[in-house]
Amino acid sequence: MKFKRNGVFMKRTTITFYDEAYQKLEDRVQRKGLQSVAQCVREMVDLTFKIEEAASKSNEKEDEMDLLQVVLELKNLLKNNLNWSLETRLLTRFLVESQPDGSKEKKIEILEKYKESASNYVKGLIGDEDD
Repeated sequence: MKFKRNGVFMKRTTITFYDEAYQKLEDRVQRKGLQSVAQCVREMVDLTFKIEEAASKSNEKEDEMDLLQVVLELKNLLKNNLNWSLETRLLTRFLVESQPDGSKEKKIEILEKYKESASNYVKGLIGDEDD
């Protein structure tokens, strides 16, 4: 059943309380200076909805923070991996070019072989077999 109060449509429902709970509601009505137990219950229900909404937003913010943390960790992993890769590549090139024996063609062949091997390894790691 609907009725209008202060220009707002409201629905009516019936609630049954245990004596102890109803007494607590009546005590709250007296302490807060409310007009009725119904008003007290409405305010408590509204407050509960506001708390749930705030908690939901808080969980969303926590999820965003968790995602941000994951992104930062991935960024650090990528940075470390890129540094390692560059160091390894420069060291390999230095070692191959510093070999006293072997022609320039042989050195290029060694570098190309290990470049292909590294590329295939990375493709396997990231599941990128099409390149």
